[in-house]
Amino acid sequence: MDNLETSSAPYKTFRLRKVAGALGAEIMGVDLSQPIDEALKAELRRAFLENLVLVLRGQRMTERQQIDFTSVFGTVEQHPLYRSAMIEGYPDILVLEHKKGQFFNGRNDVWHTDLTFRETPPMLGLLYCRAAEEGSGDTLFSNMHAAYDALSPGLKRFVEPMQAVHSAEFLRARNNQGSYNVPIAEIPEPVVHPVIRTHPETGRKALFVNGAFATNFVGWTREESAPLLKQLVEMANAHQRIYRHRWRPDDVVLWDQRATQHYVAIDYGPDVHRRMHRTTASGDRPF
Repeated sequence: MDNLETSSAPYKTFRLRKVAGALGAEIMGVDLSQPIDEALKAELRRAFLENLVLVLRGQRMTERQQIDFTSVFGTVEQHPLYRSAMIEGYPDILVLEHKKGQFFNGRNDVWHTDLTFRETPPMLGLLYCRAAEEGSGDTLFSNMHAAYDALSPGLKRFVEPMQAVHSAEFLRARNNQGSYNVPIAEIPEPVVHPVIRTHPETGRKALFVNGAFATNFVGWTREESAPLLKQLVEMANAHQRIYRHRWRPDDVVLWDQRATQHYVAIDYGPDVHRRMHRTTASGDRPF
């Protein structure tokens, strides 16, 4: 896309309000239950690239409408491993739910970018809040462009040529801890991605290792990799690079998986009901 990273043109199809200095914006004046024309589609995509996280409150969507909205950004894809709490007829929607002390399809209280254990991780994640208790279960998002920019010149030169191994073993272990989840038996072979990736639409560089799936650097053991991985993950998710979203029912939040990480605060008791419907749009191989 042309010059989206430096665009300052006003939006004509909705109102936009920044929600944090690091990243994120609230979109107002859009009803996602209605058809999205080409003008609105183009401006939503521009806002997405400029802000990395978009928030739309007070939405009422059917399952089909959520899938259709996600497809504005890319091809909708099913989660490759989770099979618990599925919605019949809508396999592209992943239900993330906590009830009666049970976590269906993962706790997600670790900083991560979704599915980086795949050759082509998703480009977009979207959560539609169906049940939540405001003030608990917030989701935090961090800006990986800002994380890269904050690296010292020497550290940039050191890590830019490096690659990291990404594995789904952590996800399998988390899923299989609870007997209420459909067990995950087989996981994909580990894949290799660059430590610093280039955004395919804006050309900006972003840090691309996370605490859930990156296990070690190529050519390094896990023990050798651990200190630098820990340092990079901590730098990636420093407070000044975070937006914290406080959920309300009917919130829709979407984020750029190529330039963010996210984390769920597990700060609620066993009786709190929290239910999210998640969709993703497919991406391409990081470079």
